[in-house]
Amino acid sequence: MMLTKLKNATEELHREIEKDNLAGLIISNEINLEDYKLLLLQNYIAYAITEPAIAKYLDNYKIQKSPRILKDLDQLGVTCTPNPKLREMFRIINRAEALGAAYVVEGSALGGMMISKQIANCPALAAIPNHHFFNGDRENVKSWNAFSKFLKKQEFTALEEIQAIDKAKDTFVFFGEVYRTTENVS
Repeated sequence: MMLTKLKNATEELHREIEKDNLAGLIISNEINLEDYKLLLLQNYIAYAITEPAIAKYLDNYKIQKSPRILKDLDQLGVTCTPNPKLREMFRIINRAEALGAAYVVEGSALGGMMISKQIANCPALAAIPNHHFFNGDRENVKSWNAFSKFLKKQEFTALEEIQAIDKAKDTFVFFGEVYRTTENVS
């Protein structure tokens, strides 16, 4: 089953990326406003680059995460244009790769739900009236569930399996790169 293969192949990378992510400061309730802005900015850049690339190869794929993050950034007065070098780092060339990348992008909704539950416990974020990305909306998980069902129905050749797994790994690496290269915001 492809879902299991993707999970097993990316498990270690997933853990590595999470270790250095500012979202951990939300989980521990220690995040400050500047770090929250940076976290949103990093996520916006990652999703603004990956979602359109996926959408080119998957019919009915909805670009949902980056527009919600953009609302959060606008609300906090943060502007952003993704660095062209980062845009050049992420490419998808076929449907199998799009499915691998979508596994990572859609799967992030599960972590987002955990994070959203801790937002209310972060004193530095108490003055923010609405959270559009880390909002705790169950619709986010429904999107993951729908994608999982869709992925389970897909048939892959041996080559397509390799392409999907490699692109899922590449997507995690890309997210890690975005988290490392983004400057502080104010």
